[in-house]
Amino acid sequence: MLTASELALLGRLDLVYRRPQSGLYAGERRSPRSARSPEFSDFRPYVHGDDFRQVDWRAYARLERLVLRLYVAEEEACLNLLLDTSASMGLGQPPKWVAARRLAAALTFLGLAAMDRVQIGTLGGARLPPLRGRDGVARAWAFLEGLALEGRVGPGDLQRRRWTRPGLTVVISDFLPDGASSGGVEAAESAAQAWTVPLADLASRRQETVLWQVLAPDEERPTISGDVRLVDVESGAVRELTITPGLVDEYARALAAHREGLARAARAAGGRFASSSSADDLETMMLAGLQAGLVRRG
Repeated sequence: MLTASELALLGRLDLVYRRPQSGLYAGERRSPRSARSPEFSDFRPYVHGDDFRQVDWRAYARLERLVLRLYVAEEEACLNLLLDTSASMGLGQPPKWVAARRLAAALTFLGLAAMDRVQIGTLGGARLPPLRGRDGVARAWAFLEGLALEGRVGPGDLQRRRWTRPGLTVVISDFLPDGASSGGVEAAESAAQAWTVPLADLASRRQETVLWQVLAPDEERPTISGDVRLVDVESGAVRELTITPGLVDEYARALAAHREGLARAARAAGGRFASSSSADDLETMMLAGLQAGLVRRG
């Protein structure tokens, strides 16, 4: 799904987890627990029952009291990737669905390369069992290539997912609600607010959520004009409109309000928001991740 040069680019990047991670296995993420490792963390006084192997005898020679050297424990983190498989993801030039799967493939590679526990699924319910290590990349990409667009999904589908461990959940979608062609700015803001409760529910289950919106260039800057007949690809609803410059401007304001509402809902739940275009190459998509604080240079 990705070229050799794109994998080389990803090799210089890493995912950013805002909270320390507690996993079952050793990994590369900072843990809230203390343990022996190459990275020194702090000192603390010795108490009965501590491991004598962690006593700093040089400090004892200077201070004449026992102190322990503490080290940072590095453990696996849990990365959960959810893709929107609604029919609207197949629209756009180039199609959003292709870009969304490539983005998921890149984030999967970053997680598995860092020995994270990675789980991929869809908002509709399809799921691949958790993977770990680079050996899982081929299996993950085969799962992504085999996914098909189906039906309609929404914020409520996010609440039906049950993650068993704390981690990072990335939702990749266009986040376009039913009836997005009408209602103006207020309707767009209301549609974004529909994600507030599901995101708060995820936060209560110790999930840090990232909403990543993928839109096509013709959705961001529509070029249609005159009398048109619009058909909702998911509901089949039909509207006949006369597209004027004023209506295009109203659409742009509604889209901006919708995007800001999504970002606000994500921040309220302690999460983040990112956006990219289906026309972006992988480097540009990763730059969006850098700007959102999801990705960093390794």
